[in-house]
Amino acid sequence: MRPDHTDEHNQRIQQRPGTNGASQNGSSPHTNGSVKSETNGHHTNGNGEEAVRVRNKEPFFGHDREEVTRIVLQSLSDMGFRGAAEQLSRESGYELEIPSVAAFRNAVLDGNWEDAESLLFGMEPIELDEGGVSLGNGHSNPSSYRKSSGDRLSFGSQNGSSRHGLPLAEGADTTLLRFHLRQQKYLELLERRDLTLALSVLRNELTPLKTDVGRLHFLSSLVMCPTIADLRRQADWDGVSGSSRTVLLSEISKYISPSVMIPEHRLATLLTNVQEEQIRNCRYHNTTVPPSLYTPHDCSADDFPLHTLLELSHHTDEVWHLEFSHDGALLATAGRDGLVCVYDTIRWRLKHEFREHERNHRHPPSSVTSSIPHASSTDDRGVCFIAFSPDDTHLISCSKTNDFVIVNVITGQRVALVDDFDYPISTAAWLPDSRYFVIGSQSSQKPLGLYSLANCTSARPSNSRTPELHSWREPPWRSQSSDSSPGTFRITDCSVNTEGSRMAATTLDNRILLFSLEERDAYKKLADWKMEDKLTSINFSRDGEVLLVNMNEGRVLALNSETGEEMKRYEGMVQKGFVIRSGFGGAGEGCVVSGSEDSKVLIWRRSTGAPVAALDAHAPGAVNAVAWHPRDERVFASAGDDRRVRIWTSAAVIRANEGSGTGLDKWNDNGVFMSGRNGNGNGARSSGLEGRGSRSFAFGAK
Repeated sequence: MRPDHTDEHNQRIQQRPGTNGASQNGSSPHTNGSVKSETNGHHTNGNGEEAVRVRNKEPFFGHDREEVTRIVLQSLSDMGFRGAAEQLSRESGYELEIPSVAAFRNAVLDGNWEDAESLLFGMEPIELDEGGVSLGNGHSNPSSYRKSSGDRLSFGSQNGSSRHGLPLAEGADTTLLRFHLRQQKYLELLERRDLTLALSVLRNELTPLKTDVGRLHFLSSLVMCPTIADLRRQADWDGVSGSSRTVLLSEISKYISPSVMIPEHRLATLLTNVQEEQIRNCRYHNTTVPPSLYTPHDCSADDFPLHTLLELSHHTDEVWHLEFSHDGALLATAGRDGLVCVYDTIRWRLKHEFREHERNHRHPPSSVTSSIPHASSTDDRGVCFIAFSPDDTHLISCSKTNDFVIVNVITGQRVALVDDFDYPISTAAWLPDSRYFVIGSQSSQKPLGLYSLANCTSARPSNSRTPELHSWREPPWRSQSSDSSPGTFRITDCSVNTEGSRMAATTLDNRILLFSLEERDAYKKLADWKMEDKLTSINFSRDGEVLLVNMNEGRVLALNSETGEEMKRYEGMVQKGFVIRSGFGGAGEGCVVSGSEDSKVLIWRRSTGAPVAALDAHAPGAVNAVAWHPRDERVFASAGDDRRVRIWTSAAVIRANEGSGTGLDKWNDNGVFMSGRNGNGNGARSSGLEGRGSRSFAFGAK
């Protein structure tokens, strides 16, 4: 950014008192953001004019001194140190903004829309009565502006405005910027209930811009809002008394050249970028505490969960799934033995043991199971999925015996059993209110349904069907239709986003389906993405922006949840035919963790895909599922074919436990054993079930 006049950086300049745009307290004027500097204050010559010394233009440790100074000026102002900012401006000779930028900022915040538009885009010359043209000299009467042929108000360069407007960033859409300004003007007139002027702005200022017709129709409909509150709600706008003008200024400032209008909070942004880069490069980062700005950042491996704390060994067969409650107080596990265990995570004691699916054997072994790889005649049983309600009061368990059970984890009582399915139930997901949930199955008749907890728990006649609130199927199921109807999908997994507005599901024919959960949208399908191979696991990130999926051939992918575009691929996991599940975890969901058929737990950095660890976990069989503690980033759990559940934590936590004198070896009465620890944290002992055969659960072709 340089002055408009000729280069005078090595000369002294003078300024007459009272010139528009001059800095106060003896500081120099500035043009387009550059000003002449004083070194040790100022002096006055014999003519009463102040002389300004040469500005220091030496680089600041390799950085442009003007840029650094102006960023510091902005930061001092942001932090409320106005006096310090003024002093720095006087001593350095640099100003934060040229006068026209400050005038534009004030015009937007004060709601002077004609001034704001003219300052941003420039002004039309004003023809004088004598036929001359006035360009303004900084002292023009504000009332001397007029409308231009482009429906723009023009005036002399009052408030330091430039005839040519502010320099805009490359690619800035001037029509869109005008629309933003005039839209705010229109909404404020509606808020004042000045409908005549508002309609005039709509017809004469917004419509001629020929922008989005749909948006114009929406704006015109706001005239019918009966109250101000209704206007604000429908427009998603908080009014003059809110932050709407500040938000508008922030949006427009993105399109103004940073050489004259520094992006908001620039120093804070730069510091955040530095911290984020340090976190990305930190292999074992696992905390939400921001890194210090004082020193380089590098987390110790001692603080990352790489070691086995203990093993849970109540299951008598392969453990297929596990999940922590949302508050982290409970851990539920399930597997091929049909058992569901619920543990207290404070002392890792068994709290409940549910065998509800073993008590429901009305169904004969399904012919479906014979097509499951490595399956035997006993593979018609087992609990393959469990899900805590968001309020952590209920737990759904889904079984290969074609039923699902809901239990109250507070009382330990079963509250519902739904067994009117003809194929195994593979997955479940709760909506945020804990009143509704989705069930996915491999049935072509009932592949995916929305249920109410109240309907499931109410008394029903024997063999009656539990009513679905909504059923997703292609084409819609009819009792006389064949199971093999073209387009029918069968579900392997599903996930609901945190807001409860969308659901993603994976199918046996390698598709990812995205549905709306809004009744007003008629639960419509939003997307249908065909993938390369069999899908076994899907999860939304906490913010709903990313889908994490597991596929055969060892692929763990992060996908954009709106477009399906691949964002990141995590390498190293082995998956050829069994159901292996992955998930987000660690502080701020900064990690991705997955099981693997080679008996390992794999952990990656989520943002970069860089491997963190490959932990020997459940040899000789597969690691089927992994779940990270939602409240304690130092703890996660894994489930494997060795019939065990391992609890993992950091070396620092283990040392703290050992030093506390309350060793975990005191918990043996519930089958929980403290691990002996070797270098890899894999020296855990349990109840001696080694040596039994091992088979992983797999989805077969139905």
